[in-house]
Amino acid sequence: MQLWRWNGANDSFTTLLPVNDADLLGGVFTADGTPKTWGARPKVRPALEKDPKKQLPLGDLSFIMGASVVLNDKACAALGDLLRPFGEFLELDLVDATGLAGGDQRLYFYNVTRMIPCIDVTRPEMDGKKVIAPAFLPGAVPGEAAIFKDPLRKKADIYLNSAAHDAVVQRMKEADLRGSTLRRIG
Repeated sequence: MQLWRWNGANDSFTTLLPVNDADLLGGVFTADGTPKTWGARPKVRPALEKDPKKQLPLGDLSFIMGASVVLNDKACAALGDLLRPFGEFLELDLVDATGLAGGDQRLYFYNVTRMIPCIDVTRPEMDGKKVIAPAFLPGAVPGEAAIFKDPLRKKADIYLNSAAHDAVVQRMKEADLRGSTLRRIG
């Protein structure tokens, strides 16, 4: 069984920050696998570096907090139908006063709600007392495309099996999407 961890973040791109600190402190962006509703669209902005020479661009896929991925219109058009069976899209408003992202725009917070208990807590790869990589239960993950979270790491990780990984990578290449990272973990 091969699995990948999907990080909205990529070292070559900036992340997103809430415009209102209360949204962060109030758990608005907590992605723990449960469905969410927002009364009003939260506002986010690109993270800015103090030194403009070190400023990174905003990707088509971004990170805001925990196990989440934020998509722009281009990414949502390319991946939306593939991702929707495994989660939900919640609209955000990007406030782009600097023009870094090409101006204000609508973004989509992807909240994975599919849960598959698949981590084997008896066999993690360890370095002393530090968990290097979790071990996974054989046969726990289906063969057809699946994007999911494990209940034990629901606030930290989004997982893809091989079929989902291949489909996401193909669509990302076809649409020339930039900004997130898929790392093989199992």
